[in-house]
Amino acid sequence: MTSWTFCSLADASVDAVALAAPVLDAGYGALLAGMAVGLLLLLNLAGGTYRIRLSPSLTDGWSWRGGCVTAIACVLTVAALEHEAALVVRAGEVALVVVPYLGLTLTGRGLVYVVLRQARRRGVRVPTLVAGSGAHARHLALTLLRHSEYGLAPVGGACDVLGQASCTPLVDDPEKLLAMARRHRARVVLLAPPPGGEEHSHRLAQQARQAGYPVYLAPQPGGVLVDFVSGAEHIRGFPVLRMRPLPQQRLSWPLKRALDVVLAVAGLVVSAPVLAVCMLLLRRQGGPGVLFRQVRVGIAGTPIEIVKLRTFAPLRAGESDTRWSIDDDPRLTRTARLMRSCSLDELPQLWNVLRGDMSLVGPRPERPHFVELFSRADHHYGRRHRLPVGLTGWAQTHGLRGDTSIEDRARLDNHYIDTWSLRRDIKIMIRTVGCLLWPGRS
Repeated sequence: MTSWTFCSLADASVDAVALAAPVLDAGYGALLAGMAVGLLLLLNLAGGTYRIRLSPSLTDGWSWRGGCVTAIACVLTVAALEHEAALVVRAGEVALVVVPYLGLTLTGRGLVYVVLRQARRRGVRVPTLVAGSGAHARHLALTLLRHSEYGLAPVGGACDVLGQASCTPLVDDPEKLLAMARRHRARVVLLAPPPGGEEHSHRLAQQARQAGYPVYLAPQPGGVLVDFVSGAEHIRGFPVLRMRPLPQQRLSWPLKRALDVVLAVAGLVVSAPVLAVCMLLLRRQGGPGVLFRQVRVGIAGTPIEIVKLRTFAPLRAGESDTRWSIDDDPRLTRTARLMRSCSLDELPQLWNVLRGDMSLVGPRPERPHFVELFSRADHHYGRRHRLPVGLTGWAQTHGLRGDTSIEDRARLDNHYIDTWSLRRDIKIMIRTVGCLLWPGRS
């Protein structure tokens, strides 16, 4: 466990104890206390309160924590009401939860940070490969050697026996960079490129992140990049930007799967009558076989088999695998067109979501024939498969369904992956409902 991981876990533990103690003391009971603690941890996790910081401070996330615990205390007060007349009496109990929480969390976090700083002064730091060239990289490595409070210890070519700092060259080949990181047992990669070298560093950063390394970029002080980025940390005045970890590496990623399972089960239960009516109508018009399976491309290019309502009966084998659009086909009945316009034909894919083949939100799965075709036309298209495919997605909520621009789809899907968050998923779900209720708006 690194000092960073310890700090994040200790921070969450302090929050849990600091809220549970006043809630239990106020007489709300163990069940409500547990629910309140769980809700606070989820809110703080979503708000980035527990994210890794080079130099944590007591003021980090202070307003967010205070707002969350106040909201939770209000909910507890309302939940404990036995009759409306007690509202004025119990409203004062909000302060009996919020004030002790703030005092306990300040004290607890203060103790954690004291322990953390003492450990760093004694040499408990994260081995860091500083990759760069020129005076900027050398000064940064030397600063890390002299200031242990940031928790980064330059390794390998980053320091010599005299305590002076030098740097590992910023190589062109990502494999060479990773080999150096492994050779020196680095746990973090810090890129300190020369002026104008940030674009060249991008490929190196992506490969290092893919290999599991936390990656930081230290652009030139006063450079144009710093003027456009908010929330950057610093090392004695050197701006430092932390590369976003891959979605699968984040603490909130398991919540995406949990949300998929809960909503897929609820969706299958609620939509069962609608599905039954649709299947009866399709059977009357086209006979048996109202469901059909089709191979699509899922995460990392793996084939998956999705389930849909059969609104169209192809004349020859393989027609549905290689034909792009059937919206103008005269063989589509009025009922089938209505189902397709309302996306009712895709309701059975909730079963795929429940199985784990898909997610509720993600890039739309495409047929192998068209994935190969589009990947040749747009080299960014294949990058859409970095996350599980979804029933709905960022591109669809921007009107990119059916016969629309593939380039635009790839760009929006990749933007969704690059900036993924659980809040973005919930936003897309809400927008999807709006698109279904008002099809002309997106």
